[in-house]
Amino acid sequence: MPRPDAAEKIKAAAPKEGPSKALIASVIAVVLVIAGFAAFLVTQSKNTSSASSAVPTGGIEGGKGLVLYPDAKLQSGAKTVNVYEDFQCPVCKQFETQNGDMMKTMAKNGQVKVVVHMMSFLDNNFGNDASAQAANAGFCAADAGKFPEYHSTVYANQPATEGDGYTVDQLKSFGKDAGITGAAYTTFVKCVDSNKYKDYVNETETQSGKDGVTGTPTFFVDGKEIDNTGTEYKTLLTQPNSFESVINSVK
Repeated sequence: MPRPDAAEKIKAAAPKEGPSKALIASVIAVVLVIAGFAAFLVTQSKNTSSASSAVPTGGIEGGKGLVLYPDAKLQSGAKTVNVYEDFQCPVCKQFETQNGDMMKTMAKNGQVKVVVHMMSFLDNNFGNDASAQAANAGFCAADAGKFPEYHSTVYANQPATEGDGYTVDQLKSFGKDAGITGAAYTTFVKCVDSNKYKDYVNETETQSGKDGVTGTPTFFVDGKEIDNTGTEYKTLLTQPNSFESVINSVK
């Protein structure tokens, strides 16, 4: 689907008779204070930036995607597949229905490394925030070790009417359906309610644009994009369990 330092200058005018030692000392002191304050601001800025950009379990810093099974031992020659999706995208659900299980099984077995990029551009199209909220909830599920299951659950419950979106209560309920229980579920709910990964969701959208992604679903195999007008792409959307053959066909 289509997608959508400020610098300060300080000037000192020297007296005609020449500056006194006291004046020089005062100027030096002021400059040192200003320099120290500037350094403090830079440090605070860096700290604030890093503190506000929480990364979910399995996530790659900078919004560069989340590894489906980060603990899987990759087999020799395993390809890396980057999948760009939006939880409100009907075509993404179509792919999930046809090949989601095979993709997850292969990733879990280390036959392939799958990096999922949960985008949220459809919020602008539909005038809601369901994609961003769902992506955040998915990242919260990743902290509970249940991202693959949650990913499947959200698509299984995608509204029949495009743009109806998901409510926060639904997204929290999906956590139970995905197998998150006990204390982990309590933590999950808090994570969803606080929108913990809001910044990472935004970073993912920004980075996806830098990656040249203009629609979902989009697939890259070892850096090569699968043409969305080609046979391989159409096969992924229409032929059950074709994921392995399509990925292996990309050279």
